[in-house]
Amino acid sequence: MDAEALVYTDGASRGNPGPCAYAFLIIRGDEVVARRSEYLGRCTNNEAEYTAVARAMEEALRLGIRRIRVHSDSRLVISQLTGRWRVKDPRMRALSSRIKELASKFEVVEFVNVPREDPLIRAADHMCNRTLDEVAGDFIV
Repeated sequence: MDAEALVYTDGASRGNPGPCAYAFLIIRGDEVVARRSEYLGRCTNNEAEYTAVARAMEEALRLGIRRIRVHSDSRLVISQLTGRWRVKDPRMRALSSRIKELASKFEVVEFVNVPREDPLIRAADHMCNRTLDEVAGDFIV
Protein backbone atom coordinates (compact mmCIF):
# COMPACT_ATOMS: atom_id res chain seq x y z
CA MET A 1 0.00 0.00 0.00
CA ASP A 2 1.42 3.36 -1.02
CA ALA A 3 0.11 6.13 1.20
CA GLU A 4 1.01 9.56 2.47
CA ALA A 5 0.68 10.75 6.06
CA LEU A 6 1.41 13.59 8.42
CA VAL A 7 3.20 12.73 11.65
CA TYR A 8 3.24 14.90 14.78
CA THR A 9 5.68 14.03 17.55
CA ASP A 10 6.66 15.24 20.99
CA GLY A 11 8.89 14.21 23.86
CA ALA A 12 8.75 15.38 27.45
CA SER A 13 10.99 15.17 30.48
CA ARG A 14 10.40 16.08 34.10
CA GLY A 15 13.88 17.14 34.98
CA ASN A 16 16.60 16.91 32.36
CA PRO A 17 17.45 14.11 32.67
CA GLY A 18 14.42 12.79 34.44
CA PRO A 19 11.31 10.70 33.85
CA CYS A 20 10.50 10.89 30.12
CA ALA A 21 7.72 10.05 27.72
CA TYR A 22 7.14 10.36 24.00
CA ALA A 23 3.99 10.65 21.93
CA PHE A 24 3.00 10.73 18.29
CA LEU A 25 -0.04 11.04 16.05
CA ILE A 26 -0.15 9.75 12.48
CA ILE A 27 -2.78 11.35 10.28
CA ARG A 28 -3.85 10.18 6.85
CA GLY A 29 -6.39 12.45 5.19
CA ASP A 30 -8.75 13.56 7.95
CA GLU A 31 -8.25 10.46 10.06
CA VAL A 32 -5.88 9.78 12.95
CA VAL A 33 -4.67 6.29 12.00
CA ALA A 34 -2.30 5.86 14.95
CA ARG A 35 -1.56 7.51 18.26
CA ARG A 36 0.75 6.35 20.99
CA SER A 37 2.38 7.62 24.13
CA GLU A 38 4.83 5.62 26.19
CA TYR A 39 6.92 6.10 29.30
CA LEU A 40 10.65 5.83 28.60
CA GLY A 41 12.12 5.89 32.09
CA ARG A 42 14.94 8.30 32.87
CA CYS A 43 16.42 10.17 29.92
CA THR A 44 16.82 13.68 28.53
CA ASN A 45 14.17 15.70 26.76
CA ASN A 46 16.16 15.45 23.51
CA GLU A 47 16.28 11.66 23.78
CA ALA A 48 12.50 11.64 24.24
CA GLU A 49 12.04 13.92 21.20
CA TYR A 50 14.24 11.69 19.02
CA THR A 51 12.52 8.54 20.29
CA ALA A 52 9.12 10.00 19.37
CA VAL A 53 10.27 10.47 15.77
CA ALA A 54 11.76 6.96 15.54
CA ARG A 55 8.72 5.21 17.03
CA ALA A 56 6.35 7.18 14.78
CA MET A 57 8.36 6.21 11.71
CA GLU A 58 8.36 2.55 12.78
CA GLU A 59 4.58 2.67 13.15
CA ALA A 60 4.13 4.40 9.79
CA LEU A 61 6.14 1.64 8.11
CA ARG A 62 4.07 -0.99 9.89
CA LEU A 63 0.93 0.68 8.54
CA GLY A 64 2.29 0.59 4.99
CA ILE A 65 2.83 4.32 4.77
CA ARG A 66 5.71 5.23 2.46
CA ARG A 67 5.53 9.03 2.26
CA ILE A 68 5.57 11.07 5.47
CA ARG A 69 6.03 14.58 6.73
CA VAL A 70 7.26 14.53 10.33
CA HIS A 71 6.42 17.59 12.45
CA SER A 72 8.20 18.39 15.71
CA ASP A 73 8.56 21.48 17.88
CA SER A 74 12.16 20.46 18.67
CA ARG A 75 14.37 22.77 16.64
CA LEU A 76 17.40 20.74 17.67
CA VAL A 77 16.01 17.41 16.45
CA ILE A 78 14.73 18.79 13.14
CA SER A 79 17.92 20.77 12.50
CA GLN A 80 20.05 17.69 13.18
CA LEU A 81 17.88 15.33 11.12
CA THR A 82 17.94 17.69 8.14
CA GLY A 83 21.72 18.08 8.37
CA ARG A 84 21.70 21.77 9.26
CA TRP A 85 23.29 21.06 12.64
CA ARG A 86 25.84 18.43 13.61
CA VAL A 87 24.90 15.67 16.04
CA LYS A 88 27.54 15.85 18.77
CA ASP A 89 26.10 13.77 21.61
CA PRO A 90 26.80 10.02 21.22
CA ARG A 91 23.30 9.02 22.38
CA MET A 92 21.70 11.44 19.91
CA ARG A 93 24.05 10.18 17.20
CA ALA A 94 22.76 6.63 17.73
CA LEU A 95 19.13 7.81 17.62
CA SER A 96 19.82 9.95 14.55
CA SER A 97 21.40 6.95 12.80
CA ARG A 98 18.33 4.84 13.60
CA ILE A 99 16.05 7.50 12.12
CA LYS A 100 18.20 7.75 8.98
CA GLU A 101 18.00 3.96 8.64
CA LEU A 102 14.20 4.14 8.96
CA ALA A 103 14.06 7.05 6.50
CA SER A 104 15.76 4.91 3.86
CA LYS A 105 12.70 2.62 3.89
CA PHE A 106 10.35 5.44 2.83
CA GLU A 107 9.90 6.89 -0.63
CA VAL A 108 9.73 10.40 0.85
CA VAL A 109 10.45 11.74 4.33
CA GLU A 110 10.29 15.40 5.19
CA PHE A 111 11.18 16.81 8.62
CA VAL A 112 9.45 20.07 9.58
CA ASN A 113 9.93 22.27 12.64
CA VAL A 114 6.63 23.74 13.85
CA PRO A 115 5.81 25.94 16.83
CA ARG A 116 4.75 24.26 20.05
CA GLU A 117 1.44 26.11 19.72
CA ASP A 118 0.49 23.91 16.74
CA PRO A 119 -2.74 22.14 17.81
CA LEU A 120 -1.46 18.66 16.91
CA ILE A 121 1.87 19.22 18.66
CA ARG A 122 -0.13 20.36 21.69
CA ALA A 123 -2.17 17.13 21.47
CA ALA A 124 1.05 15.08 21.45
CA ASP A 125 2.39 17.14 24.36
CA HIS A 126 -0.81 16.49 26.29
CA MET A 127 -0.41 12.75 25.65
CA CYS A 128 3.19 12.88 26.98
CA ASN A 129 2.15 14.74 30.10
CA ARG A 130 -0.77 12.41 30.77
CA THR A 131 1.61 9.44 30.51
CA LEU A 132 4.10 11.11 32.86
CA ASP A 133 1.30 11.97 35.31
CA GLU A 134 0.21 8.32 35.35
CA VAL A 135 3.69 6.91 35.81
CA ALA A 136 5.90 9.56 37.37
CA GLY A 137 3.50 12.06 38.94
CA ASP A 138 5.21 15.28 39.96
CA PHE A 139 8.60 13.61 40.31
CA ILE A 140 11.40 15.99 39.39
CA VAL A 141 15.13 15.38 39.66
